[in-house]
Amino acid sequence: MSEVFLGGYPAKKCPRVVHNEHAPGTLAVELPVPAHLQILFDAGRAFQDEVVDVLRDVLDDGTFIDADQSWNAATDATVTAMRRGDAVIVGGRLPDIAARRGAPDLLVRVGAEAAYLPVDIKHHHTLSTSKTKDLTFSTIDAPMRWESATGVCNRGGHWRDDVMQLAHYTRMLQELGFHPGDDRLYGGILGTDSYDGLTPHGCGITWYDLTEAGERTFSASAESGRKLRSPLERYDHEFDFRVQVAQAARDGRELVRPIGTDECFDCVWAEQCEQVVGPDDAGFALRHGRLRTREWQFLASRGVTTLADLAALEVDADLLDGFVRHAAGRQGAAAAEKALRAAVTKADLTLRGVDIEPIGDTWPAVPTADVEIDFDIEWDRAGRIYQYGLRIRDAADDGTARYEPVVSFEPLDDAGAAALADQVADRLEELIADAEQRGHTLMIFHWSAVEISRTRCFPRLASLLEDRSVDLLAWASGKFVARKSFSIKDIAPIFGFEWGVDDAGGFSSMDKIEHARGTGPDAAEARTWCLDYNEADVAAQAAIRDGLRALENAPLMVSSP
Repeated sequence: MSEVFLGGYPAKKCPRVVHNEHAPGTLAVELPVPAHLQILFDAGRAFQDEVVDVLRDVLDDGTFIDADQSWNAATDATVTAMRRGDAVIVGGRLPDIAARRGAPDLLVRVGAEAAYLPVDIKHHHTLSTSKTKDLTFSTIDAPMRWESATGVCNRGGHWRDDVMQLAHYTRMLQELGFHPGDDRLYGGILGTDSYDGLTPHGCGITWYDLTEAGERTFSASAESGRKLRSPLERYDHEFDFRVQVAQAARDGRELVRPIGTDECFDCVWAEQCEQVVGPDDAGFALRHGRLRTREWQFLASRGVTTLADLAALEVDADLLDGFVRHAAGRQGAAAAEKALRAAVTKADLTLRGVDIEPIGDTWPAVPTADVEIDFDIEWDRAGRIYQYGLRIRDAADDGTARYEPVVSFEPLDDAGAAALADQVADRLEELIADAEQRGHTLMIFHWSAVEISRTRCFPRLASLLEDRSVDLLAWASGKFVARKSFSIKDIAPIFGFEWGVDDAGGFSSMDKIEHARGTGPDAAEARTWCLDYNEADVAAQAAIRDGLRALENAPLMVSSP
């Protein structure tokens, strides 16, 4: 049997995926990729191509490995370039070693010849504001000239996964003899953040110390059940375990059983895993609010394995103490308890066939105003808002609703995005002035905080939204419990609302606007999709409010098949 080699992703992914990919019955199986994931993959590849083109322009000493040649040929070219001591190698392929296979997007030489640090290109943000941590970064034309900045750090939303992949490449470079040594255990991510004011090209490399203990993980030996570990410590443990899983799978053995977590929603193996454990398994039967792997394992040790077991669970002090110990990834005991109680509630709702009900005994009063404006935004891959949806109606009378989009199907720069925001501000000022003249109340409804956070950069628009806007997501999730999530795509269908467009979602909108900005035959169709999708988003908000009012006298909503 051939030797097992794993890439840079398995150590940060579910170990059951590794089993499925290496079991004899599924070793050569190719499963269809969900549409929303394919959009993400395509966007990631497009971003990587854009970055590589920029690197070709700015790197005077860059070596670019031909992406069209075979893996083995690319590997030979990479090794030749490293032995030669080339300063920056883009698109390299490392030789397989110690059960590892990998292709860091950049290899950056450090000091002496043939000593390199890995950098990967990622289509996501890497930065976060910080009052206590500083940022180590470099410009893309001089990757090893490190600089620092205050007020910002490298803890963007994806850092936990990013450092695991960088740890994988680091171990490969060490094994191959191309690493500068234990005093330079760093890796970098070239992401989508704007480095304006810090770098001449507006983008930069965010660096991570792979020995810094920054993640609390489960520890059976620690009194608290948690221990701070570095990325390399986490990686070594997780990778070694997945190699064992892969080898066992190839031998026809099973080291891990499927466990239903949020990761399953984006996994091509989810349906097969559910077939293995059965439809009554709590982790898979609970479609939303799923717990994490060690949390499920702890509950299983207490005999809680089915949805009925979970719904009937009594959360006493002893059980909660054990659960908190196994919930190392949560932000403290209160967060762990909240997650457990929410899972029990969702299991109960699922068994009773109820979609939504109030938290207390009193039905909450649904917010309304004389003038109701439902507000929604769409943004492109550069993060610029290209479309604002305004749906205006008189009080709760949906027969008076009119949809007024403010949209640009031309590529936007910062000035163009600001001009579009001013158009929205103009219209809101008109509506607000008219309501005040008539002595009418006015509310602006939106779903989630993103409409506020993303428009904050436009002071005039932000001031109009301030004190007039109602976050319906925050309101609804504070007043009700739901069987599914509080995504608008899950809540609105409870009341019979449908979007009426294919692949309704934010990822699809980012893809559609790229087509809408073109001149090809699909541009007109894409523009229609963008308008229809946005109109449905704002109409869904009104449908939720109206639906909740209608349910006041019949608060239990039985879910559809």
